[in-house]
Amino acid sequence: MNCDTGRRREGNEGVLVPSAPALTRFRKPLVDYLISGLEENDKWVRILAADMLGSTGDPRAVEYLKPLLADRDQDLRVISAHAMDTIHSQQATVSRSQPDRCSSCLMRFIAEEALTRNREGSCTSQKRESGRESL
Repeated sequence: MNCDTGRRREGNEGVLVPSAPALTRFRKPLVDYLISGLEENDKWVRILAADMLGSTGDPRAVEYLKPLLADRDQDLRVISAHAMDTIHSQQATVSRSQPDRCSSCLMRFIAEEALTRNREGSCTSQKRESGRESL
């Protein structure tokens, strides 16, 4: 299947390869629809929506799942927590697979130097304070 057109590639009869742009276009309305399912009165619709939101891995769902962690229904609390864990794991996997684009950024060097100085300064002040206590 051609990634841009969504057609099958030659020699791969019966094998569907999803188009990235098509998945992105499909995912947003799906996530929006599932988020709306969290507002339903039916407990099982809400549970199914929360579970499916976790499966999508879309980080936008987290803000809608958080309030369900305090819901009076234990099943909904458990499913919501699981869905949020799934989303966070998928996001962590994606961030680990992407290269650090700021490995040589000036801002990173400045921040690292400031943190080092801060640590050294706190150690020095702690030594001074312990020296005063022994007097």
